[in-house]
Amino acid sequence: MKSIRFLFTAALIIISVASFSQSDYVPLGSKEYDVIDRLQIKLRTDSILNFSDIRPYSRKVVTERLEYINKLASEGKISLSAVDKYNIELSLKENFEYRTGYDLKDSTLRFRDVFTKTALTNPAYVGVKRGDFSIYATGNIDYTRGNDNNSSYQLYNNIRAISIRGTLTKNFGYYTTLFEHQEADAAYVNQYIQKFSAVPGEGLYNPFKTNGYDLFNARGGIMFKASKNTDVQFAYDKVFIGDGFRSLIMSDFSNNFLFLKVNTRVWKLNYHMLYAQLVATHPNQGNYIYPKKYMAFHQLDIQANKWLNIGAFESVMFGRSNGFELSYANPIIFYRAVERQEGSPDKVLLGLNIKANPFKNTQFYSQLILNEFSIEQIKRYSKGSSVNKQALQIGAKTIDLFGVKNLDIQAEMNVVRPFVYTHYDSVGSYTHYNQPLAHPLGANFREFVGIIKYQPINKLQLQAKFIYYKQGLDSAGYNFGSNIFRFYNVGLPRSEGFFISSGIQTTCMLTSLTATYEILPNLYFDVNTTIRNYSKQGAADFNSKIFSLGLRLNIARREFDF
Repeated sequence: MKSIRFLFTAALIIISVASFSQSDYVPLGSKEYDVIDRLQIKLRTDSILNFSDIRPYSRKVVTERLEYINKLASEGKISLSAVDKYNIELSLKENFEYRTGYDLKDSTLRFRDVFTKTALTNPAYVGVKRGDFSIYATGNIDYTRGNDNNSSYQLYNNIRAISIRGTLTKNFGYYTTLFEHQEADAAYVNQYIQKFSAVPGEGLYNPFKTNGYDLFNARGGIMFKASKNTDVQFAYDKVFIGDGFRSLIMSDFSNNFLFLKVNTRVWKLNYHMLYAQLVATHPNQGNYIYPKKYMAFHQLDIQANKWLNIGAFESVMFGRSNGFELSYANPIIFYRAVERQEGSPDKVLLGLNIKANPFKNTQFYSQLILNEFSIEQIKRYSKGSSVNKQALQIGAKTIDLFGVKNLDIQAEMNVVRPFVYTHYDSVGSYTHYNQPLAHPLGANFREFVGIIKYQPINKLQLQAKFIYYKQGLDSAGYNFGSNIFRFYNVGLPRSEGFFISSGIQTTCMLTSLTATYEILPNLYFDVNTTIRNYSKQGAADFNSKIFSLGLRLNIARREFDF
């Protein structure tokens, strides 16, 4: 632990000396990401938005870009629908402290003021600004009720939270959210929880009443602008990498984790570094220190031309009895070379992250993951060696389909071979807090995703989602590579003959329809119906019909799309 403490402390001391100004981050799942996705496709060649494949985004950058897009629209250089303009205005109000015109050097936002200052603020916020010091707070609520044909109890989700953000000085920004949470989930989600001792997206949990779970969680961090081109975040939070519905590199499916993130942009290059402390596989119980493991990640994005962005990344997962391996902190070295010099076969992933906007209103994206790369086994690919561990994502987004404004579609395919995210021990597996760090299904599957979004009027959003996957599960104790918590060198029935969906055949078709009405800014009423048909070879089908109603304030919908 001493080395990782030294790494974080040294970095924070260095950057605090050179700080210029700070920026908070837009929480994952916020409506603003849909706005940004549409606008980057609409602009096609925007030099800022085309680097937006690592989330969360900076509030300051988002605000500046939305104001720039508003300016282009006012000059007649791009066309925005009335709904686009409405969504942009809401986003600007949400990020009011970075908005041009917010020049109240000393101000107080009281409850009695919130409906009289909407030109500058979101009505949900209260706070104080005194010189360089500021603090703004808002509440977060999710009250959802529903039913599942496979459950004799009522489904519910009850989240209460408070979010705080602001600045202590001109050079120091901060944010935090505290959650108190109880939920009772659909039967298929309960099966997942019982199997892996983990509630998706959460950490430690306790039983609540008969069929529920009680959770308490928090996220938060501090931010620096280390130089004109460099942003730094030290936080306990989540990170999502990619432009798809899923991420094969890093998703927000698992619990929060501690990380130091540095992002530098120069010319047509954007360099991203992440150093993280994670929790290895463990039983769900308190009163003991959970085993730790560490990850280092770096990605270099290159703006190859005005509409094409190519990112190459490398990550390493490892454990050390004395803490973080400082050799991996070197930002400009290949981890595989360090791994060999250290004499430790740590878990290293390589790959590409690609985004292209070659046509009007359409974007293509892709991710490629390489775990082990053996030329001899690649030549014999049809033999299905367990050494061939690769994953591929291909997707496309189209906005304003058939000329219908704010009718958007997304299609995505994810193919993950067996054993991609596994290791020979629990420390090296690509997991955190008993949950996959990337795709929720783990490995050994093909998945197809289709999403239709339509916002016919300002306050109404409609979404249809279709997910189909085919996966191979372990059979009679044999390891077929889908469970990424199992060691890849234990329980193999053979060394070859491993193909996608090898093992016990399972298929799943999940269809969900959601209507969301915005009662007030950031206050939403949701109606959702989900049908999930699951079939497993040799077992009875497990089909679910779920219906729910919910009221949300300043928080994303909680969904279980697997």
